[in-house]
Amino acid sequence: MSITRILLAAMAFTFAASCASTSAPDDAAGAAPALFVARDADSTMYIYGTIHLRRSGDAWGAPHVEAALAESEEIWTEVDLNPASEARAQTEAMRLGMSPETPLSSRLTEEDRQRLAALSQRLGIPVEALQPMRPWLAAMTLTVVPMMQAGYDPQAGVDRAVVAWGREHDRTLRWFETPEQQVGFFAEWDEETQVEMLLYAIEEAEGGVELINTISEAWDRGDIATLEAEAMTEVRTTYPAVYQRFFVDRNNSWMETLSRELDGAGVDFVAVGWGHVTGPDGLVAQLRARGVRVERVQ
Repeated sequence: MSITRILLAAMAFTFAASCASTSAPDDAAGAAPALFVARDADSTMYIYGTIHLRRSGDAWGAPHVEAALAESEEIWTEVDLNPASEARAQTEAMRLGMSPETPLSSRLTEEDRQRLAALSQRLGIPVEALQPMRPWLAAMTLTVVPMMQAGYDPQAGVDRAVVAWGREHDRTLRWFETPEQQVGFFAEWDEETQVEMLLYAIEEAEGGVELINTISEAWDRGDIATLEAEAMTEVRTTYPAVYQRFFVDRNNSWMETLSRELDGAGVDFVAVGWGHVTGPDGLVAQLRARGVRVERVQ
């Protein structure tokens, strides 16, 4: 299971982000990310595919994005991005992600224990710190740490910059999921799947940085084809159960909320991970299937 691809495409990961240093979002300039707009007779809904990890100071939008935000009355994100919500997520991650009575190494073969120890040493993570973790949390730790060491900061994610803009300009902030739900998407996997996630995280610890570089550059360009090819295609074709759980089911749930919004009047701005926006099961395709006119803004 490509944990790196799922992390980059699917989740806001407030429980991982709360471990990072806080940094102020930069101005929306220097990029041309993809933005869509859906319209009916009395409603406008902007759909913005975000990226959850960026380098501090990287552009989070562009003039066309900020113009859409200025027009909007409500801003939607995957999860509530405020300190209290993140504290709840951190607490839930520790509750569901720690299992000190069953050391992590006891779940691995001797060969895999050696691979884990070697990677931990290379990353500067004491292997003892990983021992009380369940495999899913250890996998996430080994995925995020190399990216942070390469300069990527969950606190610099595009979602956070959008929310910061909304707070500064007194917009109504709304969200689709709770922190507990987001943690649960990983914590509820069975033991075998979690160990598989961990082994893939060990394998991808170095390649994940190269992948996020590619994805970040494609996002800057608004290059949807590259984003799809680099991350979504493998998850969709090779791991259909994962794709169903992380993308299809959540998109379907969000669409019920967005349909109710379109039944009303006004202007909404929806900022969610880019993996939820495009593709055959994305929000854009689902809106069009319901007869809503959707166009790309830039």
